[in-house]
Amino acid sequence: MAEKTNRQSNIELLRIFAALGVVLLHYNNSSLGGGFAFVEDSSINKVILIVFETLFVCVVNIYVLITGYFMKNTVKIDLLKPIKLFSMYLVFETLAYLIKELPKGEPFSFKTFLGYYSPSYWFLFVYIALYLLAPFLSLMWSHMGKTGKKALLIVLITVFSVYPFVWDCISYATKFSIWNKPSTNGIMQGINPISMFGTDRGYTLVNIILMFIIGCYIRDKVDEGKKVNPYKSLLFLVINTGLMVAMTYADHYISGYAPQSTIMWSYENPLMILEAVLFFLLFSNLKIKDNKVINMFAAAAFPTYLIHINFLEYLQISKFVRSGFVIMTLHMLGCMVGLFLLSFVIYKLYELITKPLFDLISRKWHRCRYIIAAKDS
Repeated sequence: MAEKTNRQSNIELLRIFAALGVVLLHYNNSSLGGGFAFVEDSSINKVILIVFETLFVCVVNIYVLITGYFMKNTVKIDLLKPIKLFSMYLVFETLAYLIKELPKGEPFSFKTFLGYYSPSYWFLFVYIALYLLAPFLSLMWSHMGKTGKKALLIVLITVFSVYPFVWDCISYATKFSIWNKPSTNGIMQGINPISMFGTDRGYTLVNIILMFIIGCYIRDKVDEGKKVNPYKSLLFLVINTGLMVAMTYADHYISGYAPQSTIMWSYENPLMILEAVLFFLLFSNLKIKDNKVINMFAAAAFPTYLIHINFLEYLQISKFVRSGFVIMTLHMLGCMVGLFLLSFVIYKLYELITKPLFDLISRKWHRCRYIIAAKDS
């Protein structure tokens, strides 16, 4: 939802990578696709799922970083854009409910109906909130000097990433609150800078804003002509991913929890944030000319997040994660690509149908449509 700018196909390719990653994360998710719920413990299949999960778990951070990168100089936003996004969400989920539930002929259940607008779509709401805040964040950033920007970034990472993650580790290990009652928030409850009840594993607007600011900082460096050796980025990415996998298993053996419950996959984890940055640097160094095919498919990155969840139950994931590791891997990769392409087709049909309506609204709606954070003259 960034302002229109020259499309950079290498970064658009990264958007596609992020969309594929979201599908993979939900393929593995115990409550959605069920990968981790049905895979056998201590099997090579579980190792593969953990490695892929670790490799793709940063994609939400990547998506927000891209937004910050492209919206660094944005001081004006169009309220029609989040309305379009929210309308897409309502339409897709309502259709999913009608198509999947009405044929069953069962009495209407309000709980079932609301289940289609589930917490799985949390990112939509925090992303819209970020979009509304973006011009003010960008204006603040543009009025800061180099020293101030660097200091702000250090403070934000320390206060909203390093400090919370350390306390999450302590809380996760202790399991008891200061009131001596069982609590997943541990003894550190109430002294976290994000909320009384901890970080919520980075599923918060706080972490989203942090990644936005990191994107602004990277854009500054690019505008200054700074370059990063892609081979170093790749090397650090491999090391970082290996370290995260090792820490995941260490967390598992120390705490006794299943690897998929590890706090190493929390979005505020400094290693997770570094992984997102390294992926961005790696893709930003790809020499890809303006590619219309890549740009076209990248437009379906966010719609993929909204659409694919409704198809996971038909993929027989519980069966394939207990097959041979080659079969499981091919199935997992096929589902990632297949659901992305299916989402693309559905999105293009939706766009074809709704475009005349939104074009009409765009022509008629003038008052109170824009949020402008520019300084008064």
